[in-house]
Amino acid sequence: MLKSYVEFKSSLFPPCSENPEEWEGAIWGRALAQFLDEKLRQLGLPAAGIHAEDWGYCVNFEAPFHDDIWLGCGRYEEYENGYLVMIEPKNPFIKKWFKADIDLTEQLMQLTVALAQILDNEPQIHDVKWWTAAEFEKP
Repeated sequence: MLKSYVEFKSSLFPPCSENPEEWEGAIWGRALAQFLDEKLRQLGLPAAGIHAEDWGYCVNFEAPFHDDIWLGCGRYEEYENGYLVMIEPKNPFIKKWFKADIDLTEQLMQLTVALAQILDNEPQIHDVKWWTAAEFEKP
């Protein structure tokens, strides 16, 4: 089973300061998403920019990656300086009606390996822990 959640601690990524009235300063993850977008491109992955959500930021991808693949980046409130990145989709198989299923295992593994390399190579990122969806989501 793929590990699709990774938590870590770092002081590298301050909270988003854009539109503080709109977000009340509560949305974190912009600096992290920008960092990952840049580092993934440097490693040759097809990162295609970021966009905001109400819980954090997404890193988008373009072809040859499937359009269902993205990274979610946000604050992990278990720790004062905690962050969480989730790889989507969690299930590497996309079921299609009347068509062959799509297997994203290779693309998701490529993304996971690159993400692990980025986190491991940054000295200001520490206490990295990977989770499967089942491990992370269990009560």
